[in-house]
Amino acid sequence: MTLRIALFVSGIISISGCSNIAILTPKGTEAYSELSLLYLSLALMSIVLLVVFTLFTRFLIKYRERPGQENDFPTQIEGNKKLEITWVVVPVFILIILAIPTFATTYQLDHEAESVDEPLRINVTGKQFRWFFYYPEFNIMLENEVKLPVDRPVVFNLHSEDVIHSFWIPQLAGKKDVLPHKENKLTITPDETGTFDGKCAEFCGASHAFMTFKTTVIEREAFKEWTNVADKQEE
Repeated sequence: MTLRIALFVSGIISISGCSNIAILTPKGTEAYSELSLLYLSLALMSIVLLVVFTLFTRFLIKYRERPGQENDFPTQIEGNKKLEITWVVVPVFILIILAIPTFATTYQLDHEAESVDEPLRINVTGKQFRWFFYYPEFNIMLENEVKLPVDRPVVFNLHSEDVIHSFWIPQLAGKKDVLPHKENKLTITPDETGTFDGKCAEFCGASHAFMTFKTTVIEREAFKEWTNVADKQEE
């Protein structure tokens, strides 16, 4: 039985390792900031787990029932004030370490749209079950795909025509709600060229799984040429 469980767990781990976890391969400034927070959280949780399992193993061995002790009852003792203070203060200290950079990064990303210089602005409309991208600067409209220049801040103005959606390009930035009757903003700065998957991360109906889009990041000169060509085609 133990062997079967071990084989099952090993198989699950092996299969999961075959998938590409996009958030662990960031290609944008904002995504790198969020990945740093993830690594900090994992480091703190690893320390907690190490301490807990170390103490668990120690107590399991030290206080296990030995032959001849089947009818013995352990001596009842009062609490240890030093230990009680320790396991209250240490978690609070860990939470403070995690909270400070989390609040700082979240605030910075949430207000980034107001501070970046000369961003490319794109109006995004979520609609069951498609995405529409409008470039007001160039009078260009795209459906289920968006083209971006590398190393230039992009501000997405997000709104929905029906239900709540969630705009997410895992390798470039975190999620942002797309709401009806309200505009949210999301800023990303792609660091590398390439093609990245975007999706709706909020269940929005029967075809939610198909509400995806393609994000293509190209060189700035190539983007300029593309906007000129696309603008003429729109005319």
